[in-house]
Amino acid sequence: MILIPKVHKVLLVITMSCILSRDEILKRLGKDLQIEPFFDESLGELSYDLSLGNEFLSVQHHKTSIIDPEKLNLKEERVFASEIFLQPHSFVLGRSQEYIYLPSDILGLVSGKSSLARLGIQVETAYLLHPGHKGFVVLEISNHNSVPVRLKSGMLIAQLIFFKVPRVKPYHQHGSFKEQKRIELPKYIRFVT
Repeated sequence: MILIPKVHKVLLVITMSCILSRDEILKRLGKDLQIEPFFDESLGELSYDLSLGNEFLSVQHHKTSIIDPEKLNLKEERVFASEIFLQPHSFVLGRSQEYIYLPSDILGLVSGKSSLARLGIQVETAYLLHPGHKGFVVLEISNHNSVPVRLKSGMLIAQLIFFKVPRVKPYHQHGSFKEQKRIELPKYIRFVT
């Protein structure tokens, strides 16, 4: 089951005919669409299940007194491990095991998995992988349960849905995070003037 936030349901209805099927994904895979490593068993009829990598990043709450969007002065802790325990009501950034390259005419939408949501594990992302995305998928993982949860490298953590869109300038050439080789916190938050 693909879980789509309400706010994006209209987008889904409009673009439903543009979702790439398994066959269409396989035709482009290794040419202009890259998923490495690629696990055949992770490819469904309309989505690809992303697996959790071994890199995690969190804000050190004992060294960061407040998150001020006008002056980001965050102290981070980066951990490389095959597993971590996420405490109740805690948050961590993780990343996919897969390195994804999208061509400039494919948009990716990332969604959590219902099996994890039923355990109180919420997996969010920036939700959109813009055409031309290059890098790992950074995942925002929260434990809404009252008991710790073990996060293990290789576990299927989120779903990636591919949409065919008109060609645009590749995101890795102009986006905020360029090529995502590792998890990064934002350097600044934009405001309208």
